[in-house]
Amino acid sequence: MSEPAELRDRYREALEQLVDAKITGGQIEAPPEPVGDLVTMLEASVRAARADR
Repeated sequence: MSEPAELRDRYREALEQLVDAKITGGQIEAPPEPVGDLVTMLEASVRAARADR
């Protein structure tokens, strides 16, 4: 397990970067497009795991 001092809050870091960019008029990047439907990906993962048995 990681020590608390080693952990990072990536959501907070990204939010702070977004706020800073908004304040300074900097470029704001759009989040990446979703790769696919989560349920479909999970079903495929379960099928693959069952096939490996």
